[in-house]
Amino acid sequence: MLRIFSLIAFVFVSVVSVSAAPKAKGDLEARFLAETAPSDLGKVLLAAEELRSAPFDLPVNNLSTPQTPPARVFSVWSVAKNLSLATVTLPEEGDSFIILLIPAAKGGYTPVVMRHDDPSFKGGDIYFRNLTNKTVLGFVGAAKFELAPGVGTVVTPKGARKEKFYDVGLGVREQEGDRVLATTRWPEDQLTRFYVFFYMNQETQRISYRAVDEFVEKTPPAK
Repeated sequence: MLRIFSLIAFVFVSVVSVSAAPKAKGDLEARFLAETAPSDLGKVLLAAEELRSAPFDLPVNNLSTPQTPPARVFSVWSVAKNLSLATVTLPEEGDSFIILLIPAAKGGYTPVVMRHDDPSFKGGDIYFRNLTNKTVLGFVGAAKFELAPGVGTVVTPKGARKEKFYDVGLGVREQEGDRVLATTRWPEDQLTRFYVFFYMNQETQRISYRAVDEFVEKTPPAK
């Protein structure tokens, strides 16, 4: 996926594969990604009443290693500061989730929960999430999308060129008209799912985007 970095000129970090014991059906599993995190955050853990998970690092450029939530409602707890950073409620449907943590105006985080085991989210698909207060839009090959503020969607790219890449355009709707964020090419890859987040860059005060990719095992053919 580092080949994408050279094409679209922003940090595009691959998820590190981690060996783990097989997850039994019904066991909860969650991976975390923070939009930003203070340098002194330290480790966090998951807490529900007296139950606690092992501490882990909260990443900003990749999905965390799989964690086991103690319940479907739990807190993301700062170990160093001994306080809750976010309260997460997992949907009743699904056992595996991606939890995006967005900085809240009054401190801590606002969680955005996505199903990691959603059967409609396949290898090669892209999950776009608009974290801004403006409409964002774009296309990946022949597949188009338009997202209102706070909305996310899964896009299945279509119309790859014979060279095995898609033409890609990303933009934001301004009062003056649609402004282009990027025009580029992304490779066709059926063994990776992608998460692309539009956000307000606090340094430039302009809408930008970043992405995380995740390797997915190829489903074996049915016997």
